[in-house]
Amino acid sequence: MSNEGKGKLLRIYLNETKQLGGKPLYEVIVEKAFEHGLAGSMVFRGIEGSGFCCEICRTSVPSLTISKCQPMVIEFIDTEEKIGKLVPILKKMVTAGAMVTMDAEVVHNVCEF
Repeated sequence: MSNEGKGKLLRIYLNETKQLGGKPLYEVIVEKAFEHGLAGSMVFRGIEGSGFCCEICRTSVPSLTISKCQPMVIEFIDTEEKIGKLVPILKKMVTAGAMVTMDAEVVHNVCEF
């Protein structure tokens, strides 16, 4: 992805209990995106959420105790072409959850190691 310009954001909602091949699904998804050359990814753990399992999932905030179904969000920003190629692959992997795409304007993108 270039440093600035038009891009696409892919956001995936799921819960932490989902697994694929004995690994957390969010890890498998991030690895798959890396294999396909996406510019980067970010995984967020939610405090509370509902809709992708049969109950409200929450973290006990004062003690930060993790619930049995922790809500998760994974985000990717890259070109429309790269996101478009990855979506059909991820649709087969995400059997409970949601995926959305949005137009994104990248205003700053610097990677330094």
